[in-house]
Amino acid sequence: MSRTPPRRVLGATVTALLSVAALLFGSGHTASAAPARQTYPVVYSLAGGFVANPGSLDPNRAPAGSNIWSCEPSPEKPEPVILLHGLGGNQGLNFPAISPLLANNGYCVFSLTYGKQWWLPTVGGLRSMPDSARELSALVDRVLTTTGASKVKLVGHSEGTTIASYYLKALDGAKKADALVGFSPNYAGTTLYGLTELAQNLPPFLNAVLESVCMSCKEFGRGTPFMDELNAGGTAAVPGVTYTNIQPALEEVVLPNSSGQLDVPNATNHRVDEGCAADLSDHVSVVTSKRGNQIMLNALDPADAKPLPCAFNPPFLS
Repeated sequence: MSRTPPRRVLGATVTALLSVAALLFGSGHTASAAPARQTYPVVYSLAGGFVANPGSLDPNRAPAGSNIWSCEPSPEKPEPVILLHGLGGNQGLNFPAISPLLANNGYCVFSLTYGKQWWLPTVGGLRSMPDSARELSALVDRVLTTTGASKVKLVGHSEGTTIASYYLKALDGAKKADALVGFSPNYAGTTLYGLTELAQNLPPFLNAVLESVCMSCKEFGRGTPFMDELNAGGTAAVPGVTYTNIQPALEEVVLPNSSGQLDVPNATNHRVDEGCAADLSDHVSVVTSKRGNQIMLNALDPADAKPLPCAFNPPFLS
């Protein structure tokens, strides 16, 4: 009987060992594959979001899924999303649904608490809106540098939409952002039952107090110098940016309702109760509307648009 040459036996043994190693440990390509993204709980309630995360009172604490600076944009979702809270809110309180939902859908998400006063750091949006827009500008630059993305998308609530609009129009933000989704947006200023007009005609002492406490409160009224600047040329919108406006069923802050709409070809205006009478969202709770959140997702990625759900969403803190 003939013998197998030793070299052939050795070669076969090495080949077998390498095959087993490949099965056990995988190829080098598999080992270097990106880890799966974390999935975050989506809380469709502002009150529920606070109960689930009482630390959200900290203005520096990002909502779930946000400010993960190691996040790398995917080919499917190449543009990071930046979130902007409303007046008197902060990044943690405002987005218990929006932030984790975006992260779960593959976006790199970032947020900040802008416009803080040193004596009341828990909430934001109190300083002048041009100052807050410059804070947004700095964050956009950092996000683009860190992620390598060419542009970002913006999602704002109430004053956050106004800040984003000013950034896009007055600070050349349209070169770095190509979409704005606004929940209860304020583009043209609110009358707020006559209070904003009253704020423009205060005695000097009271005017100084208001400006030191909440400069933005003087700016977001209809017909203020700030709003006139934002709407120079007849609109707050700029070319090259897609605007999606999501208004609640019950809007008690941005009045008249037309102040939250844009009549330009690159804007789409929605109301969450259109086709869904069960959605009773108001100015505050609209950010937790399941219907509103799906409108947002469809606007950010129209190629992956899905049918709009219809679910009950109460007003106020939902």
